[in-house]
Amino acid sequence: MSHLPLKDIVVPERLRPVHGDWIEVLAASMDEIGLKEPIVVREVKRGRSKQTELVAGAHRLAAAERLGWEEISVSLVEASDLEARLIEIDENLMRRELSPLDRAIFLNERKKVHEELYPDTKHGGDVKSADFKEKNQVANLATRFSKAAAEKTGLSERSIRRAVAIISRLSPDVIDLVRQTGLAESGKELEALAKKEPAAQKAVLQAIADGQAKKVSEAEVLLSMKQSAAPTSEDEKHYRALLASWNRLGRKPRRRFLEALGLEASEAVLDAKVKD
Repeated sequence: MSHLPLKDIVVPERLRPVHGDWIEVLAASMDEIGLKEPIVVREVKRGRSKQTELVAGAHRLAAAERLGWEEISVSLVEASDLEARLIEIDENLMRRELSPLDRAIFLNERKKVHEELYPDTKHGGDVKSADFKEKNQVANLATRFSKAAAEKTGLSERSIRRAVAIISRLSPDVIDLVRQTGLAESGKELEALAKKEPAAQKAVLQAIADGQAKKVSEAEVLLSMKQSAAPTSEDEKHYRALLASWNRLGRKPRRRFLEALGLEASEAVLDAKVKD
């Protein structure tokens, strides 16, 4: 472990944004007792020069900046891009303050990284084939994603698969909308949202973000009521009025109406009830 100037540490794109409230909590703790766990960094060659990039510890780094520190304790690791991503993911998955939304995002990303590192462990892959054993001895030791993630995080395989299924049905712009609501803190609400079509997801989230509803089910009812109360065109109004009049008429006026149109008034037609 060593120390590095904060200004020398480059922060690449992260899987989740840093939260101001959590930075304040960490800053208060670090100011009182110092940094108990160093951030993780790696050296990366970009073009002709080398730079030190953050691997894990974005909130701790931000808290150090908030406190005005010039240096911070670091743990230097050697890691490829995929390995660095995996370190970032696993460190975050072990943290209790992670919301159900962020946990699902990290699990989904871990699945992608795991399958890139060990392509033959994808669902349906024949990890027992002789060809696989001969070509990739390292991947022979890798288990399927859900089992590996369960061992790493302590979560059940079922909950991991459910989280990945949820996040795979939410687009990035929908996830941004979720962060503007309280749904990020509820796995149940996220699951209900994920079952809907993209357009419906956005409509539900907008209703919640506007304060018109707190839950997915409440937003659904509200949107349904608005749709029912939506004004209709003049043609639609006349069409509905005609259907209602036909259903109220008796056989005699129905016959006269059909004869006026030059249509045959059969017994089946005269007795028909029209549904919209």
